[in-house]
Amino acid sequence: MKNFLLPLLILSFFHATAQEAGNVNHGRNHYRPQVQQMSNTTTGNSDEIRIAIRGIYNEKPTQFSATFSIVQVGTSLEEIDALMNEKITAIKAGIKAVDPTIEVLTDMISFVPVYEYEVTKKIFSKKTYTEKPAGYEMRKNLIIKYKSQVLDKIVSVCAANEVYDLVKVDYVITNLEAIQAKLQARSLEEYTAKLKYYSQVLGEDLALKKKTLSESYNLVYPVESYSSYTAFSRSQLPHSRNGIVNDMAKNETSYYNPVMVKTHDFVINPEVTEPSVQVFYDLYVTVKLKKEEDTKPTDKKTVYVVTANGDLKPLAL
Repeated sequence: MKNFLLPLLILSFFHATAQEAGNVNHGRNHYRPQVQQMSNTTTGNSDEIRIAIRGIYNEKPTQFSATFSIVQVGTSLEEIDALMNEKITAIKAGIKAVDPTIEVLTDMISFVPVYEYEVTKKIFSKKTYTEKPAGYEMRKNLIIKYKSQVLDKIVSVCAANEVYDLVKVDYVITNLEAIQAKLQARSLEEYTAKLKYYSQVLGEDLALKKKTLSESYNLVYPVESYSSYTAFSRSQLPHSRNGIVNDMAKNETSYYNPVMVKTHDFVINPEVTEPSVQVFYDLYVTVKLKKEEDTKPTDKKTVYVVTANGDLKPLAL
């Protein structure tokens, strides 16, 4: 093979920005990269070439799990337990009316005493604050498992029973092995096409070269893909330097912001707009360009002996 320096091979993906951008690009939330970032999917030198295939699979969840926190206080265990059970029973009945297949579980978190201070004052002394038990506090979590988009109705049922704290929503997928198989199959297609192309560029069949590979998986759930957003616009009207300016509180919220496709070679299910589980797969193949040099045979060692006359004589082995 000719001795040459393999140039760096770079595939560039450019992301086009549409006119419809929304308020996220306004004010303090403004983000617009000045330089287009390029993704190095293939690099190489005179010894080897490294091909990288990166893919994304967007999967709608097959099941959801919402966790609500319930707090109940009272003066006795019997009172707290009765009030807590009454609230949970009402929530379960309301949710079953929404969908009988929804599963509702309870998780005991804590049961602790609540204290208050008793103030006493004696003659010729300062006030004394003494801590004493004033009641109890019980905390439980409601874990609600459902399959269809009924979270709004579940929240309404909980709110009607004075439960407002939605702690988190977990997204569950049950076909991860099938997703991984599809990512591998698509990556193999991309790799085969690239290997054929680079063989034409270099003028030799890279399929016959020695190769090593590595792969990696990663999952990103919707809860990890939300970004904060603050509606922000400052008045440009002139005002007195000595005057008092009262700014209004700006609304802060969050929005679903999945990983963009511009640094990847392909995406399966690209048109999913609702929060989804994103499965990432990376395949790296290193192609050895130089043939391994044949190992030279080790020279045979010669052993000498000293004769009685003081001469060196090779010893036959």
